[in-house]
Amino acid sequence: MNKRNESIDSLKGIAILLVMFGHVQVHNQMTDPFLYDMIKSLQMPLFFLISGYLCGVGRKVKTLSELGRRIGKRAVAYLLPFFSWLLLQHITNVPEALKTVLFQLDYGLWFLMVLFLFTALAYIAMWVQAKAGAEWGFWLVWLSGCLAVLLAYLKGVAFLSPSLQITYLPYYTAAYFAGAHPEIMRRVIPRWRRATLAWIGGGIFIMMAASFDLVTVTGAAMLVLQTFASFLGCFWLIQIVVDWKPNLLKTRLAWLGQYTLEIYVVHYHFAAILNRSGAVYSFWTLSGLLYSLASFAVMSVITAALIVVIRKIPVVRLLLFGKQR
Repeated sequence: MNKRNESIDSLKGIAILLVMFGHVQVHNQMTDPFLYDMIKSLQMPLFFLISGYLCGVGRKVKTLSELGRRIGKRAVAYLLPFFSWLLLQHITNVPEALKTVLFQLDYGLWFLMVLFLFTALAYIAMWVQAKAGAEWGFWLVWLSGCLAVLLAYLKGVAFLSPSLQITYLPYYTAAYFAGAHPEIMRRVIPRWRRATLAWIGGGIFIMMAASFDLVTVTGAAMLVLQTFASFLGCFWLIQIVVDWKPNLLKTRLAWLGQYTLEIYVVHYHFAAILNRSGAVYSFWTLSGLLYSLASFAVMSVITAALIVVIRKIPVVRLLLFGKQR
């Protein structure tokens, strides 16, 4: 794990591009039922799959001191930007904004908080596994945590948005298992079958995106259907990138994938910067397509410029990006 995996970084690059384009659609009230369904089904599930996988293949927590150190490191990386941006955006009404975001995470940078909660739970479960001397210790803690989130959701608890956590726990859990047990995954799905299954799954995913609403959750049955579609779509995309031979485009995507956090916290502020008048475009028209491309380009340039500036100021970089270098 000392050497970066180009395929994983490329997937992160693709995922953040999907997030950016999706925000151009959302912030300009021009979401297309089919295209946005595909984007929404892939973007964040893909990030949680990558995060869970990296946690599964990574070095495991074995001591209490290491547990505290690694949770503290993740708190700096995820929670510091989460609260810093909240303060920056709502500096005139911080108490009200803080109260709102803790009970409605998508009011802020929800991905950072949810990822921190998943990662902290995984580290605690690893420590218990080390103490127990067996993997059942991990899954006892992890599944107990998942059950607690489910019960909180069913009880109508809003603190830390259990509804969001329930949505993305399956991806993190499945990917952690795949990362921790590559030998089982190789045995269950032999290498020569993966591409065929992935493309079949991709075709089913596209048909589901055309046939169902994969964005709005209206109940448990719909959530299961949406999760199934996302797994199929992500498996398809992951296999495409893994089978993609090294080339300049893949290298560029991998480079972009190393800056996903910075892009995530900055870009959406400028998704509608060209539409100050509030004009409404239809995506599948010439004007809509041209506006989308222009908006995406301008947002990207401003985002890149701000990232360069912020990264040059150590204190600001730490507060807004959670990175010391």
